[in-house]
Amino acid sequence: MKNSIKIALATTLTAVIGAGGIAAVAFAQNLENQQETERLQSLAKITLEEAQQAAESAVGGTANSVELETEDGSLVYEVEIGQTEVYIDAGNGTVLYTENEDDEDEISEASRPQGSIQVPDSDDD
Repeated sequence: MKNSIKIALATTLTAVIGAGGIAAVAFAQNLENQQETERLQSLAKITLEEAQQAAESAVGGTANSVELETEDGSLVYEVEIGQTEVYIDAGNGTVLYTENEDDEDEISEASRPQGSIQVPDSDDD
């Protein structure tokens, strides 16, 4: 076999193996994220829909997105309505606080109200 064909085959094989490795890493990360989401959902006492309704009632408007996450050790739903992020306690549905995405001065973590369900922050928050 000519050297150029050997090089082309080696390059192709390396690319295929590399792509497979990247796909495996992406799959593992997706599975880990799914497991974390399921773990957090099992701890929440209110549904995503209830959190959305509480946020929309509190600030008016329609939610763009709703995510269950840990924030400063508390399990919360982050509800985005326009440029406002509304943090809803995932344990009892109360509004903990709001933040405007345009504000540079965020509320100090120490002064934020804590939610009723405490969960250690994961490394990727």
